Amino acid sequence: KATMKNLKAALATIVISMLPGLAGATIVYDTWTTNEGDTGNYILTVTESGSVFNVELTIDPWNAEALALFIDLGDNDLTDTTLSNENPLGEISVYETDTSSNDCGAGCNLNGGLSPPVANPDGEWEWVIRLADTGFDSIQTFSFDIATNGLTEADWGLVGIRAQQLCTDPLQLPANSADCNGSDKSYGSSGPSTPPPPTPVPEPGALALLGLGLIGLRFAAHRRFRAAPA
Repeated sequence: KATMKNLKAALATIVISMLPGLAGATIVYDTWTTNEGDTGNYILTVTESGSVFNVELTIDPWNAEALALFIDLGDNDLTDTTLSNENPLGEISVYETDTSSNDCGAGCNLNGGLSPPVANPDGEWEWVIRLADTGFDSIQTFSFDIATNGLTEADWGLVGIRAQQLCTDPLQLPANSADCNGSDKSYGSSGPSTPPPPTPVPEPGALALLGLGLIGLRFAAHRRFRAAPA
C-alpha cells in the first residue's frame, strides 16, 4: 500500500508540473489626451497576478520622462498602500491615495489646461505614484507591483501622467536631453484587454511519461492481486 501511495503521489507531481501557471489578462493604455501639442509615447500595461497588479510604464520611442502616475480605480477606498518589486529601486513611491487633488509633489501636478474626467461618484485618484525626481534622470521604463485591495482589472479606469523633458519630433532621449525642455500632462483610458495565452498541450514526451506511469500503476495493482492469499 505504501508503495502504491508513493507511486500515485509521484504521478500527481508529474501531472501538476505539466500544467502552466495561470496568468491574468493584460490591459494597455497607449492613447492619450494632452494639454500640449505633443504627448509622450507612453505605454502603460497592467496585469493582474494573484494579490497584486503588475504595472509597467515605458515610453517608446523615448520622447519624454515620466514624473508621476495617477490611477483611478472607481468608487473604491484603498486599505493597502503596498508597492513591491520597484524598478528602478528607490525611484518609485506612493505620494497619495484616495485624493481628489491633481498634485503629485514639488514641481508636479496635472493642473493648468488639463481637466482629467475622473469618474464619479467619488471623483478621486485611488493612487498617485511619484516617479523619480524633477530634472532628467535617464529612466525610460518604470515597473512595480501594487496591491489589488480586492479589486480586479475591470476596476481600472482613467490614468493620468505628468512628464518632463518632453521632446518635439524628431528629437528623442537620451541623446537630445539638453534640447527636450518641454513638459506634458496627459490622461487616457484603457484599451481592450488581451486575454491570457491558451493553455499549451503537453508535449509528446510528457504524455509518454504519464502513460508509462499509468501502466506501472496497473502492473503493480495486478501483482498485488496475484500475490494476495486465497
